[in-house]
Amino acid sequence: MNPRAALPLLSLTSLTLACASPVRDAALERPGQVDQPPRALLARLLAEYDRAPAGPDRDALAHRIDDVAGQRYATWSRLYWHRDLDAAMREARATGKPILSLRMLGRLDRDLSCANSRFFRVALYANRDVSRYLADHFILHWSSERPVPVARIDFGDGRVLERTVGGNSAHYVLDATGRPVDVIPGLYSPALFLDALEQAQPVAARTGSLGDRAFARLVAGYHRDQAQRAADRFASLGPVRIAPAGGESLADAEMRAASKMVVERPLVQTLQLGTQLSLAQARAWDRASDFWSQVGAAIDARVAPGHLDGRSRALLSAIEPADWARAGQALPAAGVARLIAAFEALMRRDTAYNELVLHQQIHARLASGPGLDLAELNRWVYAALFLTPAEDPWLGMATPDTFTGLPRDGIAVSSAF
Repeated sequence: MNPRAALPLLSLTSLTLACASPVRDAALERPGQVDQPPRALLARLLAEYDRAPAGPDRDALAHRIDDVAGQRYATWSRLYWHRDLDAAMREARATGKPILSLRMLGRLDRDLSCANSRFFRVALYANRDVSRYLADHFILHWSSERPVPVARIDFGDGRVLERTVGGNSAHYVLDATGRPVDVIPGLYSPALFLDALEQAQPVAARTGSLGDRAFARLVAGYHRDQAQRAADRFASLGPVRIAPAGGESLADAEMRAASKMVVERPLVQTLQLGTQLSLAQARAWDRASDFWSQVGAAIDARVAPGHLDGRSRALLSAIEPADWARAGQALPAAGVARLIAAFEALMRRDTAYNELVLHQQIHARLASGPGLDLAELNRWVYAALFLTPAEDPWLGMATPDTFTGLPRDGIAVSSAF
């Protein structure tokens, strides 16, 4: 079916835009789970899960494991995530391991977290090599930049479509005192994600015992070295174009991540959220996207493969992507294989842009002077790199010059705002 043919149906739909509940770092575990340390409880529950036969009881156990682990699909990743940074720092000091802190929109332990964090759960955390490295070398933590906006389309005939809109995610490598050593922005292929972690981990492990001045010198030198290493490593790819800085609208921010953009852009355009790109801008972005896809393919062939491993592929299939031609039934195996190939291509595109543009800007920023604390660095990442500054409560979705015909433009603000 031609997707454009379905557009008139939207005039019959009920559209709502809401935000998922904010994160509360304390006491996320269920009552009765505090009798054991959470890691020991997680290990016990995973062992119980592995012995359990398939069925509703095992499915319910998987959800309980997610609650304890702090991550959706924790039965695949086997990872434990702190939701309190102070607790993560205490464990980091006790173990000598640095911290990997994920900053995202929404919650890692819920289906409707931001798109990139959902992709991390499949492409990275479920990957056998990545999950083993994370467990062995880092204390894990996540926190929410803000609630994730959720668009819900009710077609009025029993069909409901939900999508998250906007936002991006970053992994912060922190030392045991919570000082940032590096930032890995957005979605990476497993191979280059591991490479970035392997470069930063020894530095973060070492800096935990340093004073601020020595810390700043070491981190600045590390980023100068990493910028040169990237220039040497990717020299065979030829000159790299820096994409236009873009504006402050949701459309501009969406173009920073192709993998999430293909999920969200149709909804953004249909609902006319934020200032839309002009035709010339859209064509320029399409040309830039094609260029970065070519760079991603070259990285895949010459530097590091950009593919999902068997466990990530199995998880993607277990999530049951829909067959849109059959009213949302599960996609057949051949369709899943095509979907995996398409996702891998987008992941390689994002990897190329994130590593050769955004990460290089991070290297330049952190090599240039005194170190930033985590809050300062995070503000800069979301404002300058992801184009979603904290000062914009609408995440680029505001339409101040557009008449909607709705009272108060359809905005409902609770007393808690």
